[in-house]
Amino acid sequence: MKIDSANTAGGFYGSLEFGSRPALLIIDFQRGFTEAGLTPLAADCGTAIAALNRLIAAYRGKGPIFHTVVAYRNPVIEAGPFLKKCGSLVTLIDGSPPCEIDPRIDFVEGEDLVIRKTQASAFHGTHLNSLLSAHGCDTLIVTGCTTSGCVRASAVDAMQNGYAPFVVSDCVSDRSREQHESNLIDLQSKYAQVCGSEALIALLSRA
Repeated sequence: MKIDSANTAGGFYGSLEFGSRPALLIIDFQRGFTEAGLTPLAADCGTAIAALNRLIAAYRGKGPIFHTVVAYRNPVIEAGPFLKKCGSLVTLIDGSPPCEIDPRIDFVEGEDLVIRKTQASAFHGTHLNSLLSAHGCDTLIVTGCTTSGCVRASAVDAMQNGYAPFVVSDCVSDRSREQHESNLIDLQSKYAQVCGSEALIALLSRA
């Protein structure tokens, strides 16, 4: 990953410690974002999902797994100004196929928890923070889509709520390669620890 010299000079690029009580957050890997042709929002997330499944296999049993999906009962009311920026959100109606977890993901019914949200951050208007606190979590492993949108917003909010965010670079995806890469650089410089899935699995083996 390219290091931005201006941020280095400004005192950024510190390191976060991986804690002993991690939680795994899988953001919006729902069919509406991952299945071509289902909605205008979909993109190719296959490579990221394959890496995620390897991570899940190494992580399962070490802490809670939380999935988020964007789902609306009334998008005009619930999405607010977000809908004006992204009109395709109207396709994400709660209970419809676009709001289902991608079937390629190693999801365990009754063990993994699905959190519905209406905005970018997994923290906004949800009970994620309460759940992390109840589990005594100190670290949030962040995966999903999109890197420049909901992943970034959730990682920033994790930091602001006192959880060390570890963004797994090959387990997140975006519609734009340029936005994906630039946001990983910025997250690493200011708000998160960015690492690949192999490095994260190695951290889990020592947790």
